Amino acid sequence: MSLEQLIETIRREAEKEIEEIINSAEKEAKEIIKKAKEEGRKEAKKIEAKGEKEAKRAREKIIAAAKREARMEITNAKEEIIQKCMEEIRKKLQEMSGKKYREIVEELIKRAKKEMKDFYIVATREEDKKIAEKMGVEVKTMKKGIGGIIAKSKDGSKEMDLTFDSMLERKEEEIRIAIAKKLFEEHDN
Repeated sequence: MSLEQLIETIRREAEKEIEEIINSAEKEAKEIIKKAKEEGRKEAKKIEAKGEKEAKRAREKIIAAAKREARMEITNAKEEIIQKCMEEIRKKLQEMSGKKYREIVEELIKRAKKEMKDFYIVATREEDKKIAEKMGVEVKTMKKGIGGIIAKSKDGSKEMDLTFDSMLERKEEEIRIAIAKKLFEEHDN
């Protein structure tokens, strides 16, 4: 499953939750703005004696603050959704198994073979050991992770971290931007 397909799957699964969170945030924003307008009107009446200009300034200031608060609520809701999507990607990668996982690890090992002549593997799963052994590559140790491998040259001069954890970390900003575009593009227009 490609990253784009994974993001698309997550987008579909998260659609309802996104709508609910954004609708809730927008509803709350409208409520905040409504209350702010009411407060603005009350404040305007109190200082009406001081002049129409001062009343208008106070009202606009309260409304502007309420709008900032509403935007912050929406931003926080979007960030929460992006975080949930990142967690879902991590979970899907961790749950990946069978032929698809084997093909990915085989490709990672082939990539390491192109870069290094004499190396060994640090595996993140038991499956990695079996795959590496079938490909004639030594597995020295295990490391906790959601999948993938680390290739280390036997002389210690080179290391390639091809774990899912590391790849996710390196691409995190790019993935977050892609998720945001997919999920929020239509809502922001």
